[in-house]
Amino acid sequence: MTMPAGLVVKELSQCQGGNWPSKILFKNISLNWTAPGLHIVMGGSGSGKSTFLKSIGGVWPPHTGTISIDGISLWKKNSPIQNPQALSKLGFAFQNNALFSSLRNIENLTFPHSKRFPGFTSSERSELAMQWLEKVGLQQSAFSFPHEISGGMQKRLAIARTLLLEPEYIFLDDPTAGLDPITSESIGEMLSNLLKGKDSLVIIVTNDPERAKAWGPNIHFLTNETLISPNSQQYDSIKESFLD
Repeated sequence: MTMPAGLVVKELSQCQGGNWPSKILFKNISLNWTAPGLHIVMGGSGSGKSTFLKSIGGVWPPHTGTISIDGISLWKKNSPIQNPQALSKLGFAFQNNALFSSLRNIENLTFPHSKRFPGFTSSERSELAMQWLEKVGLQQSAFSFPHEISGGMQKRLAIARTLLLEPEYIFLDDPTAGLDPITSESIGEMLSNLLKGKDSLVIIVTNDPERAKAWGPNIHFLTNETLISPNSQQYDSIKESFLD
């Protein structure tokens, strides 16, 4: 049987700390999202938004359920090991940025790029990294270390590292978290411009109603252990509690 293209999730359930069923975060979530497209996921504190993103983005294996990318299972059968063929299509930006503190900013781009695209020369790779640093306004900080730049600049660096890999599926975990309103708006607008015209499927988790509305309209809400999507009967009432 041929599996459908896109991101296909079937009966996904996840618990906190492996304690099933006493600490269920969400259960029996199914979806089929295809590229190109942009989906926003919101939810209350502790609802499991980041866990949901890490589950469908290949970071954490699900407790139960299946996830496939263009018909390829994301996880090897009965194993917590990712399928490299599916993983190569993904790009993930973590909420805490997960930058390499011992590497210069430009090396934070060239190092992961060398792992995914080994055929580039060193000069080609560096040139590409500089182009992306310029896109996010960090060309003057290329040879600084992550701890030497601001939190907003670190967010920009993490986003550049993710998009540099040209992933078909992009997962962004709260890219404006912990930032002041002005910086948050600036990064939100930058991200919108960088994603414009891309053929990728993009999934963003956010706690920021203003950014969610700017990135919308495909806004989903993780609440009461399930994902409420725009076609759900209770969507309008849930939406009011988060966005109005």
